[in-house]
Amino acid sequence: MYSLMYILHIAGVALWLGSFAAFGYLLRSLVSSENSLDTYTSVVNKIRIWINAGVLPGAVLVMLTGVFMILQFDRANLPFYLLFMEQAGSIIILFTVIVLSVYSRKLKKKLNGEQLKKEKTLESLSLMYTNYLFTSAALGLVIVIITGMRVT
Repeated sequence: MYSLMYILHIAGVALWLGSFAAFGYLLRSLVSSENSLDTYTSVVNKIRIWINAGVLPGAVLVMLTGVFMILQFDRANLPFYLLFMEQAGSIIILFTVIVLSVYSRKLKKKLNGEQLKKEKTLESLSLMYTNYLFTSAALGLVIVIITGMRVT
């Protein structure tokens, strides 16, 4: 069972970090292109849907499999890197799910032409969304590096 959880954990981390980096780069390039972002609303919406339906549940799966694997160890003798991976990873995943869900809802409203409480352009919302994607991927990469180096 531990081996299956480990495989799911690694696959989820790859999905999370890879998707966020790729979609962040794609969104950033769409925003900075010469054309208006309004011409790419279907692409932006599909990215938003994939992140909500595929990547965020994958990140939650990373957290759940990580907790399951940590519970297999003796909690009194865990090295720093495992404690860091468990605690910081859980915080980053929860932060990511909450913030991206909020910004995804704002982005959906803007794409549907609805009014926001604070009126923002589609470009500024997309850039904020991209910044959170990059931030989450960078923080996740820090955890992978610390865990991979087995800092004690």
